[in-house]
Amino acid sequence: KTRIFTQEHVTMGTSDACDLKLVPEEGGSLPDGVLADIYDDESTFHFVPHLEQDRFEITINGEHLGNDQTGSGHTLHDGDIIHFGHGLGSASVLFQVMPENFSATHPVRRNVEVDRVSGQSVHPLTATLFVKELTASLWAEIPRKAKLTGLTLVAALLLLVLGITVFSLVTLIRSTNKTDRIGDQIALVQARREQDQELIRKQQEEIERLREVSDQMRKFTQKIAELYSPGVCLIVGSYTFVERGTGRVLRYETADRVSDMPVDKSGNLQASVDGVGPPVQIDYTGTGFVVGKGVIATNKHVVQPWATDQMAEIILHQGGGLTPKLDTLEAFFPSRQAPFDLKVAATSPRFDIALCKFEQGEAALPIFPLSNEDPHSIIGEPVVLLGYPTGVDGLLQRIEEPERREILRTHGQSAVEVASGLASRGLIRPLTTTGTVSDALPGRIVHSAQTTEGGSGSPIFDRDVRVIAINSAILATVDGNQSFGGSNFGVPIKVAYELLQSVDREKPGAHP
Repeated sequence: KTRIFTQEHVTMGTSDACDLKLVPEEGGSLPDGVLADIYDDESTFHFVPHLEQDRFEITINGEHLGNDQTGSGHTLHDGDIIHFGHGLGSASVLFQVMPENFSATHPVRRNVEVDRVSGQSVHPLTATLFVKELTASLWAEIPRKAKLTGLTLVAALLLLVLGITVFSLVTLIRSTNKTDRIGDQIALVQARREQDQELIRKQQEEIERLREVSDQMRKFTQKIAELYSPGVCLIVGSYTFVERGTGRVLRYETADRVSDMPVDKSGNLQASVDGVGPPVQIDYTGTGFVVGKGVIATNKHVVQPWATDQMAEIILHQGGGLTPKLDTLEAFFPSRQAPFDLKVAATSPRFDIALCKFEQGEAALPIFPLSNEDPHSIIGEPVVLLGYPTGVDGLLQRIEEPERREILRTHGQSAVEVASGLASRGLIRPLTTTGTVSDALPGRIVHSAQTTEGGSGSPIFDRDVRVIAINSAILATVDGNQSFGGSNFGVPIKVAYELLQSVDREKPGAHP
């Protein structure tokens, strides 16, 4: 152990009251009480033993001390080793002077051997050595249990610091990875957002384009309706069946069978030329439009309706020797209260086109401009149709119930009578439908403008406000039981030019 003293008098012994308590080697013992004193006399140190040499052995650097008769003791030098006793009952003390007192001491002596260099001794003690020895001494002062406890605490603290460091590092790595993942997700969300925004932008552009197309189509339709509705006529006709040679008319068997159909559900004819009831008369409707002064264009089956009527086919097949006879063919124009009688002027041997003449007089009716375009060039183009789908029934459905009942009550039930009642009230107005050309075939086009029976003969306009075709039929199965309302057929007006040239009429009008 290392003890540092700054006082001028230091006592040495085994008593607890001594400044420096001597501890004998393990298993030995020393006399009780104060064994010696050390005095500092102006940096000269004197060692004064308390026991006589013959009673207790004390050596300095291995040399026995004689009895001090003067009481001034023996002079100590820096580095002297004081040894108390011998054997197991002994203790040793190394006497050293603090560095600041080196100048006042003599050269160091260790035991009986002293190193001398060039006649002058250099003391080996330095500040570093002193600090090391001081530290070692202090460490030796600490009890073993305290050392173990301290080391344990230090180790625990180091483990704690290491654990915290590792945990912080792992947390940092996880946080960095999480941050990277979040960054990737944010980038992905941003990319998707940009894609969505681009899609929305394109959709908005498409909506805007469709809105513009719809607006243009609406204006286009309004323009056609305003300009040419007055020149679209409702054609109402009726025909009977007469016997060849005799001219006798096919009649119902009795007067009470008038409400029945001339052909029953089994396909049997319920009328004959010998019947006593009214004649079997079939009413029908169609559409036509003005292509020259006093000339209208329509379908061939409108002026020869029996050619496409299944009931008429049954009657002609079972009647034996019967032939159809057109009795009534009239044209009702909007804003005209009286109809015009039509006369068939020409029919096409190849196409479903017919021309009719009428006495127009001073009636102001627009002449429709005709297109000479190749039908294939208009595929995908928008079209407008003006006509009378469902004929007089459709016109009746478009008016109020009281007025409809009044017309039926005052004018009768036949198609011609009902049409006359509607015309007298200014209720003849064509319907306008729109669509596109979906296909072009030899002698016909396919379009999607909605129509049905009664719309045959309707003009079909292109975007240049010219008639490109005449509506002729709806798309249906061969047996006629099913139809597809999304597609209808029309005859290109171009194929009708030869027929038009054969009729004495004014040149087709130009687009106003």
